[in-house]
Amino acid sequence: MDEAGRVTNPSAGVTAPGYPPPPAGPQPVAVQPPARKNRGWVIALVVVAALLLFGCVGFAVWLSSSQGTPSPAFGDSIALIRMDGVIAGTGSVTSGVITPQSFIEQLDKAEADPRVKAVLIRVDSPGGTVAASQEIAMAVDRAQKPVVVSVGDICASGAYMVASQSDEIFAAPGSSVGSIGVIMEIPNVSGLLDKLGVEFTVLTQGDYKDAGSPYRSVTGTESAMFKEQMEIAYDQFISDVAEGRGLSEDEIRKLATGWVWLGTEAKDLGLVDTLGNYSDAVDRAADLGEIEGEPKIVSFQPTYSFQDLLSSLFGLVSQRPAPDAASLDRAGLPN
Repeated sequence: MDEAGRVTNPSAGVTAPGYPPPPAGPQPVAVQPPARKNRGWVIALVVVAALLLFGCVGFAVWLSSSQGTPSPAFGDSIALIRMDGVIAGTGSVTSGVITPQSFIEQLDKAEADPRVKAVLIRVDSPGGTVAASQEIAMAVDRAQKPVVVSVGDICASGAYMVASQSDEIFAAPGSSVGSIGVIMEIPNVSGLLDKLGVEFTVLTQGDYKDAGSPYRSVTGTESAMFKEQMEIAYDQFISDVAEGRGLSEDEIRKLATGWVWLGTEAKDLGLVDTLGNYSDAVDRAADLGEIEGEPKIVSFQPTYSFQDLLSSLFGLVSQRPAPDAASLDRAGLPN
């Protein structure tokens, strides 16, 4: 209390007249209640994620159920089939592998559709395995409707085998065309395994059951047998191209060095018919199909499994990677 009789509160620094002094001892401290955490953004995020999930699944179901339905068009049309990627007997269409099953399904639907008057194959492929390429080539050769091939960047090896069975081939001047030949590469990791101290015990019934094994060197007899089979596949390749292109086997054999020719060179050699782009090939397909006016393009989707669609939508990948030209070589498959 000061001289004027006023009470002083030291803790608050305030002097108020007529108030009693505060009690001695520690004073209670006011505790603010904790602020409630705003969980609204968490709920919103969950709702958005759920909507995206259901939307993607619904799209996958719709796309899977709508397979085989051509894009809307009226009147006479051209069926477009894309050959993008490596040709192999097995694989997923979502990973860019061209399988005989997916290609022939599209070709069969184009043949059965009365609106389709011609087929256009757009090729960007380095080729693939011998057997898969032969399956597709035979289907193209048997097609009843005109088939025109438009080459993008590359049409080589097995892809050219397929293209050679068409009625006409269009390529750009700088397209890569040809590579008529067969290759087989068998890896040998035995030296590396020796350094690592790894040893394989192989038990077989049949003298050549493990021929081409990467864990040992190929014997002279096995090498000769592999070469004999490759010569057979090579002769089949030459025969198919010669028949498809209307040239003699001797003419094709001179070109069957495995070399890839530019579009201008390929035309001079008789491997392609015309230098032109995609639009030129469309116009020619329309002519062969006797389509009047502006040609309409229809496409037939390849077969997608529900698992493939979900994997593609959510970025999941198969445990088995898609084969490319190098992996086919490592697998020891002739291509």
